[in-house]
Amino acid sequence: MAGGTPRSDHRLGLWPALAVVAGSMLGIGIFISPPEVAADISGPGYFLLIWALGGFAALCGALSVAELGAMLPQAGGDYPYLRLAYGPGVAFSAGWLQLLATFPGSLAAMAVGVATYQLPVLAGEGFAEAIQLGPLTMEAPTFWAAIIVIALTAVNHVGVLVSGRAQILLTSAPLVVLLLASVLLVGGVGVGQIAEWADHGVIHPAPSVAQWARAYLPVYFAYSGWNAAIYIGGEIRNPGKNLPRAVIGGTSLVVVLYLVLCGGYLSLFPPSELAAVGEAGTAAAREIFGAAGVIGVTTLILLAMLGSINGTVLTGSRIAFAMAEGGDCVESAARLHPRFGTPVVALWGQAGLALLLIATQTFAQLMDYASCAMLITGTLTVLSVMILRRRLPDLERPYRLHLFPVAPVLYAISSLIVVVVLLVDLDPSVFLSVGWFALALLFHAVVLRRRKVPSDQEIMDAAAPTSVER
Repeated sequence: MAGGTPRSDHRLGLWPALAVVAGSMLGIGIFISPPEVAADISGPGYFLLIWALGGFAALCGALSVAELGAMLPQAGGDYPYLRLAYGPGVAFSAGWLQLLATFPGSLAAMAVGVATYQLPVLAGEGFAEAIQLGPLTMEAPTFWAAIIVIALTAVNHVGVLVSGRAQILLTSAPLVVLLLASVLLVGGVGVGQIAEWADHGVIHPAPSVAQWARAYLPVYFAYSGWNAAIYIGGEIRNPGKNLPRAVIGGTSLVVVLYLVLCGGYLSLFPPSELAAVGEAGTAAAREIFGAAGVIGVTTLILLAMLGSINGTVLTGSRIAFAMAEGGDCVESAARLHPRFGTPVVALWGQAGLALLLIATQTFAQLMDYASCAMLITGTLTVLSVMILRRRLPDLERPYRLHLFPVAPVLYAISSLIVVVVLLVDLDPSVFLSVGWFALALLFHAVVLRRRKVPSDQEIMDAAAPTSVER
C-alpha cells in the first residue's frame, strides 16, 4: 500500500479526540441555522422541538458509530464499515459522495460563513472591499474563506498532534464561555419571556411535513460532526475506551449547548423576528450587550468556527486516505508525509475541492449541498451497525450499543423521511447528492466491478496495529 498506518507515537488521547468531535459539531450552523429554522417553524414550542429531535437523532447516530469505531478503529471513518456491511460498490459510492460533497462542502460553507458574518464585524467596514490579485478581482468573503481553508490545511499538514492541540485551544474556551452565557441568559430572562409568549394564548398551526423536512436540514447541518472521531480511529490511543467516550461525550455536550442556545435566542426574539436576524449569535450579542459586547462574543464565535473547520479538515482527509488504501481513490492519496506522518495529498486535494466550491457556490447552496450528502451517508453508516452484528457476530466489541436496534432504526427513519420529502419537493441539493451517489454506483458496477478488492479479513486486519492497545 502507498501509505500505511499513521505512526503510533502521533496518536491522540481522550481530550483531543473529544475536542475533535465537539469542535466539528460546534460550527457555523448553530448561529446561521436558527433563523432558517424559524422561517419554516413558527411557534417557539415547535422550534425547540425540532432542535431537540435533531439532538436526539445525533445521539442515536453517535451511539451507533461508537460501537463501530471501538470494534475497528481505523482512519477513514465510514468507508471501512460500509465496505464490510454493504460491499465495495456502496462503499465506493458513499466514499466519493463524501469526497465530492460532504467534507469539501462543509469546509466551504463554514469558511464562507465565517468570512461573511464574523470577520466583517471584527475587521470593520473596509473588510467588505473587493480584493485585487493582479488581473483577478475577488469578493472579500471569497478571498478570506480561501485563506482560512489553506491556513488550517497547513496546520494539519504539520501533524495530527499539532492539529489536536489547536483543536483543544479553539474548542474549549468558546464552549465554556458560550455555555455559561446561555445558562445565564435563559435562567435570567429566557424562561420568563418564553412563558410570557405562552400566556398570550397564541396558537401556532402545526408545520406541514414539508416544513418539518426543510427545517430539519439546517438543524442536521448544525449537529453534523457527531461521528468525527471514527475518521481518526486509527490515531486515537486506547480506542476501545477513548473513542466511544469521545463520540458520545462530545455529542452530548454540544446537544445540551445547542438547546440552551436556542432557548436563549427565543428569550430575545420571537420566531418571526428570529427568522429575519441573519446570524443569530451576533444579533443576540448586540441585543444584550450593545456594540461593545458584539466584539467579544463575535471573537468567541470566530474561535468556535475555526475549531469546527479545523476538525473537519482533520477528519475529512482520512476518507481519501482510506479509499486509496482500498484501491478506490488515486494511490497518492494514501501517501503519508515522511516526517509528519499525515496524509498530505488527501489533505490538499480536499482543500482544492473546497476552494472550487467557495468560488462557485453561495453559502446557502453550500450548506444544503453538504447536508443532503451527510443525510445519505450518515444513514448508511448508522444502519451498518445492525448489518455487522449479523455478519460478524464474533468480532470483539469493546463497546456495545445498549439501545440496539432502537437507536439506528430511529436515526434512519428520521433521515429517510427528510430525503423523501425533499425529493418530492424537488429540492436541487438532494437531487445533486443522490445523483452523485447513483453515478458513482453505476460507474463501479460497469467499470470497476471485476477489480480485485481487499477481502473482509484484509479490511479488519488493517485495524490490528491499534487493537492491541485497547
